[in-house]
Parts: sequence; structure tokens; C-alpha cells
Amino acid sequence: MYVMKKFYLSIMALVGLATTSIAQCPPALAKYYTVTGTTTYCKLFIGGGPVATPADTPRVWMIAPAILGGQPIPTLNGATFTKLYAAGGGGTIEYNCQSIDHIEIEYFVGTTLVKCSYPVSEGGALPIKLSGFNGRLNTETEATLVWTSSLEENSFQYEVQRSADGKNFVTVGKVTAAGTSLEAVKYSFNDPLPANGTYWYRLNMVDLDGKTEFSKVVYVNSKKGSGIVTKLFPNPFTSEVQLIGATSTDLNTQGNIKVFSMGGQMINFRVVGANAISIDPSAPKGMYFLKFNNGTTNQTFKLVKN
Repeated sequence: MYVMKKFYLSIMALVGLATTSIAQCPPALAKYYTVTGTTTYCKLFIGGGPVATPADTPRVWMIAPAILGGQPIPTLNGATFTKLYAAGGGGTIEYNCQSIDHIEIEYFVGTTLVKCSYPVSEGGALPIKLSGFNGRLNTETEATLVWTSSLEENSFQYEVQRSADGKNFVTVGKVTAAGTSLEAVKYSFNDPLPANGTYWYRLNMVDLDGKTEFSKVVYVNSKKGSGIVTKLFPNPFTSEVQLIGATSTDLNTQGNIKVFSMGGQMINFRVVGANAISIDPSAPKGMYFLKFNNGTTNQTFKLVKN
């Protein structure tokens, strides 16, 4: 178990640099995560800095991590790490786990070189990049895909892919990714559907180095509602549930849908699409009952919250 020291924020500037220049330090974040596998090592994430554009190439972050005492940290192969050039406003560094005093950041504002210093805090276990991905029918003819990343490292873009059979997927849109981020980032994409029917969606997550990874597959049903719910999806669920067969009128008529706990307590929810609801996120995990009654149909379903 590695004990990492954390220090409070200290701001460093060049000798003679005015106090007004110190205020130009960006609100950056620096966290380290312990990665375990065949070997154990640490990964330092830096995010939130200025982003260099082609017309602004000199304004590139130069990040120099230092251990206690101000000396550079060694890399995994034993070499001395000096600087990381991070034009995207941040970057990552892999190193042998040890105490890090701070990171020093240099960047240009015009022709003035600004130096800043930031503490490094512990991020815990390395989080999963994609922490949530859901699809729902936004209108009778449009699907909405929403997803959240808990951490991003050198990400480039998300390709939204659709399938009519759950096997053969085509890319229907692209969303630019955050790059390197230490905080949760929420994304969404609206897809006009070619026809009524059932569709499957997934994300192809593309990194700056060209590596790709697929997300889980989510399901959207746009068949014209019949007023009879044929399926609740997903079940088990985490927040949103599609009522397959219900119409948007069914969902938006007060009293047609009620959700109860096992003890009979009514649970709050809100309508988030043409055939989807989002159940109170504070509701604990366990079994629930959903009652659907639109005046002609009376149905009860069991729901399990993970």
C-alpha cells in the first residue's frame, strides 16, 4: 500500500512577475490513481488547462511533476521525467507510486511566461471511463442518447452507431470528446429515426492515438404505441425505464403511471421521453411495482433497481 502525501495549493511565479500574472493561473486539477494488474503503478491526470489551437501553438501547457523536495519524478522505465507538452489542456503520466509534492505548470500569455503550482490529490481506484449510457425515445420520430464519462484520458470523439437488427451497426453521428478530464462530463445526441421500429445503439469511443472501444448496447423502441405496455426496459434498471407500447399521451396524462415501493410508498418519477420515465434517483436499490392505467388498460409490472 502506497501512502501518498497531499499538500495544499501553493502558487509559484517567476521572479519579478507581477501579482496580476499570478491571477492568470488556470483552475487546474491534478489527481493520481493507483492501477493494479500484473504490476502496480500510479497514473497522474492533469486537466483544466488552456487549450492550444493551431493559431496559438506557443501557448502549450508544459507540466513538470515533482516529488517532495522539488526533484522530477522517475518514469516507469527509470528515466527522469522532465516535462509533458499538453496542447489539449492536460495530460497523463505513468510513474512508480511515490509521494508527489506538486506539479508545476508553465504557459505563455502573449510573450509572458507564467508559472503556477498545484497540489496533487488522491483519486482512489481508477474509475471506469464511461459511467452511464442510456437511450430513449425523445419524440415519436427521434431517439435521444445520453452518456456520462467519469474520467477521460486523451479521448478524441464518440461515434454514435445505430442498428436495426442488433448486429450490424452504422455510424449516424459523432460527438467531440473532452480530451483529458478529471470530472464527470455529460454528453447527448439526438438521432432522427428513419422509420418506426426497434433500434439498438452503441458508442465507439475513439482516443487520440486511434485506439477504439465499444460501449454497451442500449435499446430504443419507436413502434407506434398501442396503449398496452408490452415490456419495461431495462429491467433491472438504474434510473430510466422505457414503457414499450405506451404512447407519449399515456405518459403525460397525470395518474396513468404510478410507481410504488415494496412497502406501498409512492415513488416520484418524471417523464423524460415519448415512452420513458426517470425514477427518483434517491430511491434505494430493490424491487418496485409500476402500475399503468390509461382508462382502458390496467397493468402492473415488477421493477428491480440495481
